[in-house]
Amino acid sequence: MWNQIANWISYKTSERQLRQQFKTMAVYLWNEKDWLKGQYPEQSKFIENQINISKYMRVIGDLANTVKHRNISKHLRSEMRQTNYFGKVTLGCGASRRMYYIDLGKGEHEEVYQILRGALEEFSTLRQRLLSGAK
Repeated sequence: MWNQIANWISYKTSERQLRQQFKTMAVYLWNEKDWLKGQYPEQSKFIENQINISKYMRVIGDLANTVKHRNISKHLRSEMRQTNYFGKVTLGCGASRRMYYIDLGKGEHEEVYQILRGALEEFSTLRQRLLSGAK
């Protein structure tokens, strides 16, 4: 999934398909939490703690739950808010895509692509820590 998002130009992904891939990737990443807790049940509190202190994993949790439930107001893990600001990136070959920005709180805004990439790296690091037994 990430390969298709990261290489949207090579896959000739439409704007609608890319938006759907963003949503699917957020839900997929958030499901990783449950997989890790199932694989390492004795580390459940550690996993939750790492997510709660992360920059991106907790935002992904809120985005994924928003995708699932359309609107969430309780049990937010982050200060994340969707914005009405949209940018556009155009490449030299003429291909372009819309950019979707998320307000992370405290005046910080990031594009959804960067949030997905950051969460992917954080989950990968968490998985490696669990595999190695490091805390």
